[in-house]
Amino acid sequence: MEYKAITCFFCFEQFEVSLEVGSSFVGNISEIYDCEVCCNPNKIDYEVYDGEININNVGNGNE
Repeated sequence: MEYKAITCFFCFEQFEVSLEVGSSFVGNISEIYDCEVCCNPNKIDYEVYDGEININNVGNGNE
């Protein structure tokens, strides 16, 4: 499990999300996380390669 800080798409406050990815997984994932400050849904698009998690985009989770 890895923790990453993201900035909320709605209120622009930062909060941490826990991302759990299998050790052999490689690819792209999209998940919805509710902001800890304003409770709005944030869609997080991230990629996993060689065990590294890189967040590509944080967007509107209502779409």
